[in-house]
Amino acid sequence: MSKFIQTYDLSERITFIEKKNDKDELGGNIVIDTVVFSCWSSVQSQFLNEIKSTIGTVLEDTLTFIIRYQQIAEVKNNMKIVFDGETYEIVKITKGVSRKDFTTIIAKAVN
Repeated sequence: MSKFIQTYDLSERITFIEKKNDKDELGGNIVIDTVVFSCWSSVQSQFLNEIKSTIGTVLEDTLTFIIRYQQIAEVKNNMKIVFDGETYEIVKITKGVSRKDFTTIIAKAVN
């Protein structure tokens, strides 16, 4: 990452969701998206050279979300992120373990 993130860079609200089993009104099993938590994030898109180098890879059309390390729930790979009305699948989570300051999440838009 080319610049250091400051807490004032966390200016975009994102929501983490996950699938949960539930019952419908007839008692049948259904799967629903449930909000786990929302938080502030710095959202970074790819630069042109990154876009070119990721064409045809799992990192094509991804965004990077940077959030504070400490959250009310642990971020897991099976969660999805809702940002600006779109849903993103988590590709990679990198926790700032040494400084315990920020967690970086790479996510891909769900078509």
